[in-house]
Amino acid sequence: MPLIIPFAAMVLAIMLVMSLRLLRTTGLEDVEESFRAGFGASADGAAAKKDGLGRLLDTIGARFVGFAMRLYGPARLQRLETTIRRAGRPDGLTVIVYIRRQSAFIVIATLLLVTFAIIGQPLIGAVFAIALCGWMRLWLVSAGSKRQAQIDTELPDFLDVLGVTVTAGLGFRQAVERVCEFHDGPLAQEMTTALREMAMGVSRRQAFIAMRDRTRSEAFGSFVTALLQAEELGVPLAGALNDIASDVRKDHAQSVRQAAAKAAPKVSLVVTVTIVPGALILVGSAILLINKDALSGIF
Repeated sequence: MPLIIPFAAMVLAIMLVMSLRLLRTTGLEDVEESFRAGFGASADGAAAKKDGLGRLLDTIGARFVGFAMRLYGPARLQRLETTIRRAGRPDGLTVIVYIRRQSAFIVIATLLLVTFAIIGQPLIGAVFAIALCGWMRLWLVSAGSKRQAQIDTELPDFLDVLGVTVTAGLGFRQAVERVCEFHDGPLAQEMTTALREMAMGVSRRQAFIAMRDRTRSEAFGSFVTALLQAEELGVPLAGALNDIASDVRKDHAQSVRQAAAKAAPKVSLVVTVTIVPGALILVGSAILLINKDALSGIF
């Protein structure tokens, strides 16, 4: 019963914020246009895939976007844009959408903290508040880590197909375009972005270095470094791609073995924490049941 009170208060607060939002315009149109020009973000409505929860969070956080942006400052906004790009813009995320939803989580966290403090449970409120305030950042970092792992997994096969395509007689750019047509993943997306940059006049070296900085993948970084060195030294591209693919595959296999080695202690810890106590309880219970007649005289 006591938990109904804070949740009812939270629902009433959300309804109040939504009502105020409907009565007044947000005034965010000019702000979003200026930041699209500064960061090259796409249209907000087309970029973000909104579900019911997303619309609710956008409605709550819309009133605080301007204030939050001033708190972030240009440098932190630029770093945030870089982090979002590195994560592959999950669900069409932009800087505006991130800040708006982060603001909404902070508002909800504040309401929960105050409500739980009123009913005498500040510790529970603090736990909920910390979880909500860090949710967007945790989700973004997790999406970036998954994308980096997917790039590492796709890279060896991508390079094998690219090497075969170059051997068939196509130029490097045409070969990358052809391979990207038959691949659907973060690596193909990054390659397509690099091709578009090169079509706009960016050199191949600059485009691939920028792609390496975005992905932050060790395997992909090794590929870019080896490719640029092969280009500078005049090594035949087909042979260089095959050698790079072989090296990347070896590095990937080594990383998999390292991950498997790190998993063994985790498995042992899980077994120790879960199975061993249960086994001890089972053995102890069996001993007590077998000796219940002898123990009944003692107790």
